[in-house]
Amino acid sequence: MTQAEGVPAPPSRARYALLAGLLGLLPMLLPISVDGSVPLMPSIAAAFATSTAAVQFGLSALVLGIAVGQLVHGPLSDRFGRKPVILCGVALYAATSAACAASGSIDALIALRFLQGFLACSGVIVARAVIRDMFDREAGARLFALMMGIHGLMPTVAPGLSGIIAEALGWRAVFVTMAGFGALIFVAVLVGLRETNRALNPAALRPSTIVRNFRAILSNRPFRCYAFCACFVYGALMAYFAGAAVGLIQYLGLSPAEFGIAMALPMIAYTATQIGVARVAQGLGMDRLIRAGTMLCAAAGIGMTLFVLTGNISVYTLMGPVILLLIAIAFITPGTTAGAMSPFAHIAGAASSLLGFIQFLAGAIATAVIGLLNDGTPLPMAIVIGACGCGTLAAYWLLVRPLSQRSAP
Repeated sequence: MTQAEGVPAPPSRARYALLAGLLGLLPMLLPISVDGSVPLMPSIAAAFATSTAAVQFGLSALVLGIAVGQLVHGPLSDRFGRKPVILCGVALYAATSAACAASGSIDALIALRFLQGFLACSGVIVARAVIRDMFDREAGARLFALMMGIHGLMPTVAPGLSGIIAEALGWRAVFVTMAGFGALIFVAVLVGLRETNRALNPAALRPSTIVRNFRAILSNRPFRCYAFCACFVYGALMAYFAGAAVGLIQYLGLSPAEFGIAMALPMIAYTATQIGVARVAQGLGMDRLIRAGTMLCAAAGIGMTLFVLTGNISVYTLMGPVILLLIAIAFITPGTTAGAMSPFAHIAGAASSLLGFIQFLAGAIATAVIGLLNDGTPLPMAIVIGACGCGTLAAYWLLVRPLSQRSAP
């Protein structure tokens, strides 16, 4: 296999397995923060005597914090190394999660949720840079798919576990659990991760350097095309998280524990698909995977919208399209991530940051729209997922597909 410029020899099989497991832990900070908090929305609204729409803005603040954090952690890891940035971010995440548990007002919780999101993204951002440090594009896509398949265990269990903890101990106990999980990851990284950035960039944090790097990344056509396609996917995903509690708990009357079970099914499908994609990614190629995923994404969004508009609303008609959506994301994300990152061997952290910012900014916009349109029904969620699904398909055919045709022999 031809390796990309600046990519060291691949690790042994045992080391590869350990690396995949450890890197799979790092992105779990995002689903435990997002998925784990979704069942809490009605309880938090009741505790602070406010509306579920106000609590949804807390989710928007979390996702916006994730988006902003993307721009910071990558350049920090280019300057100081991957491991120190992860350790610092995870430690502060644990402290912020504990502060969320002690918050005394909805305004304080929203502010802390922004900070929690800002710190939670340090793991996934730097993990992507670690993969780019060590592997070329195709091998990186395979490891990224495997990493995300492992990380998919957390969104599978987080909603149900969160619902059980909230029913038994109250919603604040869920944030204490988040803090404990952050501490666990801190220890795992401290013991198990080696530094992979062998060319620290002393100028990485200079404003002029950051602007120059981001300008160079944005001027790269493949990056723009893959990132634009990926942003619609994240918009659909975050719309689901923002609207699921309203649709399933408030509208259909599911308990938090039942809600957790319903949310686990799409994540089981996602995890299984990610593991399968990891096995076939190099054989099928990124373009085929992305094309199939965007078609499934559009079908999921259109299907959910039609079900809701025709009044055919049940757990099955809501979660069936969601399962299809999560399968689509498993097809799309590894290829779009590897395609966007591959041209940037020496500024992988900055490229990872900018890609994540674009994705989660789209997610923050989608969750804010859900909050603004909240009418106590699943309709806002269905409309936003439908629009994002169609946008994903259009972005593939108009932007990504021409790239693969141009590079074909």
